[in-house]
Amino acid sequence: TAVKTADILKAITLQPGQVFNNKSIKPSSDAITTLYTKKGFFARIDAFGPLKESPNTVSISIIELTVGAVKVTGTVRTKDRVMRHLIRTRTGDPYNVRKWEADLKRIYGTQWFETVKSTEDDRRELGKVDLTADVKEAKTGTVGVGLQLDPRSNLAGFVRVSDNNFRGTGQTVGINYLQATTGGGASVDLNYSNPFIDSRDTSMSISVYSRLIYRFAGSGFGAVTTPTNDNSYNERRTGGTLGFSREIKQELFANISSRFEHIKTNNLSTTISDSFIQQDGDVGVLTLGLTRNRRDVDLDPSRGDWVRVSLDPGYSRITEVGGANPDNSILGSNTFLKKNLEIRKYWSPGQPPRLRDLDASRRVIAFRMRYGGITGKVPFFEQYFAGGSETIRGYPEDRFWGRQNLLTTLEYRHPVQKSFNVIGFVDYGGAWGGYGTVNSYTQSEKISLHVGYGVGMSFKTPLGPIRLDLGFDDHGKSRTHFLIGTSF
Repeated sequence: TAVKTADILKAITLQPGQVFNNKSIKPSSDAITTLYTKKGFFARIDAFGPLKESPNTVSISIIELTVGAVKVTGTVRTKDRVMRHLIRTRTGDPYNVRKWEADLKRIYGTQWFETVKSTEDDRRELGKVDLTADVKEAKTGTVGVGLQLDPRSNLAGFVRVSDNNFRGTGQTVGINYLQATTGGGASVDLNYSNPFIDSRDTSMSISVYSRLIYRFAGSGFGAVTTPTNDNSYNERRTGGTLGFSREIKQELFANISSRFEHIKTNNLSTTISDSFIQQDGDVGVLTLGLTRNRRDVDLDPSRGDWVRVSLDPGYSRITEVGGANPDNSILGSNTFLKKNLEIRKYWSPGQPPRLRDLDASRRVIAFRMRYGGITGKVPFFEQYFAGGSETIRGYPEDRFWGRQNLLTTLEYRHPVQKSFNVIGFVDYGGAWGGYGTVNSYTQSEKISLHVGYGVGMSFKTPLGPIRLDLGFDDHGKSRTHFLIGTSF
């Protein structure tokens, strides 16, 4: 049942019309078992020879290894029904080691468990194997209070309360509160997600927020000094998102999401009108995406690739404009369309990580390429931005913007300890075709790409991964970037 009969007949060396010879049994048997092994299955040739009642007919009897019992040990909080969603190997299935490994990686990737180990027992009955996933649950609920530097170099106090396995259901609930020292008010996020809202493992995520975006705040907006209240400004984004995702075939996912926001520009200086771009109003964006994920481990990949394409049709209603290069044509209702492509690829020397070593440190070469283009009338704040910790290091946040962007990154990640890596990186890209010069931030109508390079460090902490990078621009000027999370 695991392999089609037609494929087995093509694999064997013995063919109709030939004289039967016992020496032909071994190469044909080896070909059959190799065929099963390549597909991740296991089989044993039980009999191979002419039938007594029909000497001209060769009979091949194959015993496929099937799954007996499937068990999980070590769970305390996590519900059994949640584990049944994560483990797709079922009793009676032909045993496929690749499918079982994917189940264990899926369990590990939830971050609900510190360790995930596997036990296979084939002693109970001939042709059957019992499978056990032995896990150790991690603490998934966190409360954090402290200070941080956000990617725009603002010192901020934060309070975070979250649980990504709420009451053992796999659901995520979280509240984030952030107050920066630069003023402007607090940023608040309320988040909820459920990875299993139906029998087909459709996931749902909801977020409601009021966030403060500090435009160009880390650079004095074109200067080398820290911005003051006279030459910095911010955007208050109030709204929410709703998204759904489902696996439509192995390693291929479809998603649909929506985002609605009200944008209000604050802290505008009437004396320095060329230091900001104001376009206040409402925006709604629908995202339709496809993602193929063939990474070995989602949390810290060392092999495989990740590809995503998406279309983002959007609608805006701008009620007020001001600042540098005021564009009155954007006033009123307009539509636009974003087209996005992102590719990530990972290489690592040595053997692939074994199931018991999913969190082991590995040397990794990682590559990422992103391209985006926009058609239609699009507000300034919906254009692509490049520069900073997540795009082109060595440059201020949002240094380049426009209707098109191209970003590439090449990193070498070298482990020093299990929770500490040193990283060398090169970023190359930019954004172009947007609004013109603001203050000393000149922009380009045509494609304009820039290089950033440097070294960095990454740390794994109980509150998540942290990155610290020292980047240099194409003039050799340096800039330090701080990031909570991973680059890609």
